[in-house]
Amino acid sequence: MDNSTIDGMVSVEEARWNACLKDLEDLLNPQSFLSWFSPLQFYSNENDILTLAAPNKFHIEFIEYNHWNTLSPIIDKYFPANRKVQFIINSNMQQNISEVSAVPNTPAAAIGSVADISKKPIQYDMYSSFNSRFTFEEFVEGPHNQFAKVAATAVSEHPGHSYNPLFIYGGTGLGKTHLLQAIGNRAHARDPHCRVIYVSIDTFMRDFIDAIQNNKKNDFSLLYMQADILLVDDVQFLKSREGTQEQFFHIFNDLLQRDKQIVITSDRPPKELEGLGERLVSRFLSGLMVDVQSPDFESRIAILQHKTLIENLDIPYEVIEFIAQNVSSNIRELEGTLTTMLARSSLNHIDITLGLAKSVLMDMKGVKRDRIISIDTVQKVVTRYYKVSENEIIGKGRRKEVALARQVMMFLCRGLCNASLKTIGLRLGGRDHTTVMYGVREIGKRTKNNEAFKKEVALITQQIEFEGD
Repeated sequence: MDNSTIDGMVSVEEARWNACLKDLEDLLNPQSFLSWFSPLQFYSNENDILTLAAPNKFHIEFIEYNHWNTLSPIIDKYFPANRKVQFIINSNMQQNISEVSAVPNTPAAAIGSVADISKKPIQYDMYSSFNSRFTFEEFVEGPHNQFAKVAATAVSEHPGHSYNPLFIYGGTGLGKTHLLQAIGNRAHARDPHCRVIYVSIDTFMRDFIDAIQNNKKNDFSLLYMQADILLVDDVQFLKSREGTQEQFFHIFNDLLQRDKQIVITSDRPPKELEGLGERLVSRFLSGLMVDVQSPDFESRIAILQHKTLIENLDIPYEVIEFIAQNVSSNIRELEGTLTTMLARSSLNHIDITLGLAKSVLMDMKGVKRDRIISIDTVQKVVTRYYKVSENEIIGKGRRKEVALARQVMMFLCRGLCNASLKTIGLRLGGRDHTTVMYGVREIGKRTKNNEAFKKEVALITQQIEFEGD
């Protein structure tokens, strides 16, 4: 790390991060930049790992999910040699980062104390890193998944000696991947030298194709045959891939004969897997099969309460109960609803209420609202968002922020208020209907061509809807 300073105050590395922030400020709308990137602080850049400090877990999660595609290229520009980017929470800035496990670079990845995003992962690390949040302690147990958790725990503590292979099946978003990662975390905690490999079947197939193309089939097989525990996710996607099935069968057999543990997940039981060879299905059936089911009402409440506890969130019980009553398909959707509600609450600076929860669920389920929004409501929200006065927006001023706010108001009044061009023009200081038509078209074109601006307009729309609730 280069510790030299500029003018005796700012390190070269910190100056590079400041350059990143300047690019982001030029690229994003002011509110997005101030809300999400301005609070980020440079912490360190050592061993090709850039570490940034953020206010809280939710802040990190929101950036990863919504802005990583914007942030990543800019970091690559100013820190081209770096392998990883990781976030640390402000209150824990002095902790030993090496004591906290990293998480993989996926938009749906949950964030622990440190979020670690690998840009150029090393092969073995890529298959042996586990999300520190996916542990048995964080897995909310209920009647729907109790047996699966007991079996997975036993496997992690005594690999190769019972329940081998272990086949876990169930629908999407019910916690199968969490159990796989929990096995890896527990096995590593018990024995740091235990070689645990976790891979999705999709990655396995891609790697096998690359191995064939590069004449490295032996290296490919050796990687997996080194495993003490092999964790394979979503085996149902192996269907109709005869060459890959053959390779997987040989690796499977080799590990099993040497008492190495194998755990597999699928969205259905082995006998219902179409396009898989009989002998492979037979191997799956030779071990223990357990299923995870959709959580019941009480379990859904427990899952939401657990998430609010670990995230230190203050959410009224009636809101938790309402979400649990109306989202019953899977855990992922349950937690996604909570995350969306938190994001809207934070962005719009409003309290978490039953009304907000209802609004979020209506939008997620695609329910259209019948009520007509008033022009007054649109004007109030738009002026507040762009920090201009109502007199400015109806006046003749051409300041950039005022002109943009005025055109956005035209666009939203046309779309949300069922108002004519003439009516909108009259409310905006007596402007001609052709002026309003031009403004509507300009904002329409900009939302099509600029994804960040499209999100900005969507956010303002949400705020307008909340004002009317």
